[in-house]
Amino acid sequence: MRRYGLLVTAFLFCQFLMSPVIRAGTVMGTIKLERARVVTEGAKSSRDVVISLEPVEKQAFTAPSKHIEMDQKGLVFIPHVMAVQMGTPVDFLNSDNDRHNVYFLFESTGETLDIGTWGPGQTVTHTFTETGEVITLCQLHLEMAAYILIFDHPYFTIAEIDSDSQTASFQIDGVPPGDYVLKAWHKKLKMKGESRPISVGSDPLTADLVITKKKYAK
Repeated sequence: MRRYGLLVTAFLFCQFLMSPVIRAGTVMGTIKLERARVVTEGAKSSRDVVISLEPVEKQAFTAPSKHIEMDQKGLVFIPHVMAVQMGTPVDFLNSDNDRHNVYFLFESTGETLDIGTWGPGQTVTHTFTETGEVITLCQLHLEMAAYILIFDHPYFTIAEIDSDSQTASFQIDGVPPGDYVLKAWHKKLKMKGESRPISVGSDPLTADLVITKKKYAK
């Protein structure tokens, strides 16, 4: 009986070794601007492009427990553009000598949320429970604004447009094989074609895209 058990164990181990290993893939590409040029210098510049891969087959992802930060310094939100997975704690700091407020405008619904006003050196933590674009404002300093993109998956990155070439490069690693929808967000420009279906395998995939003014995007 013991010998039979050992044979079964050995057989199952061999089957495990012979099973194909599913390797995560990489999606990379170049972002080109068409009929447009953007300012890339300064705290409120237009250099940031958020690239995301939305899984066609919906599934639940565990959000990172590590906090990420958005500061208020020099009457500016830093960073100006942030991408975050839904459920991730976001710390809103105040590194100024003035009191600050954080006020959200949810782009898809028009709803607003005021999470409070606090003084220098203080921090308030907020966790987003819905996906989408959130315009972040300070009601005490109306010139302050930032953008937060919330996703229900971890497959996104932020690319920066180069001042001279007016192009950007992106790379998203650790993407499981499957079907996705490639999207790009920019605060002023739109992705040409609006989105693109792609299939990811174990080999690196190149997916270049174009962003342009809204009237040229479709």
